[in-house]
Amino acid sequence: MEPIIINVYKQMDGYTFSLPVSIRQRVKDWFPDAHPANRIFVAYDIKSDFEKYYDQLENYIYPALLGIRSDNNLDDKVKEIQFVDSETGNLLHTHRLAA
Repeated sequence: MEPIIINVYKQMDGYTFSLPVSIRQRVKDWFPDAHPANRIFVAYDIKSDFEKYYDQLENYIYPALLGIRSDNNLDDKVKEIQFVDSETGNLLHTHRLAA
């Protein structure tokens, strides 16, 4: 199973998380009721505050970006979500789904 790649664009005022068209289509094929988003922007201060009080933001970004509910059993389709810096291609964060 190939991982789902989420592109991360660092901007002057925050991060934009986005999905390639092929991933959005794959998610729609897997889960016809899903509503994948093109992109989600999060300001640096929001990310920092969120992670201070809750958890790593990426754990919440991928379900919102994929447009899936928690009971969709994504782990039946893919085992890993990778957040990749769009400029450098460096892996920024990996989220492993339950096996």
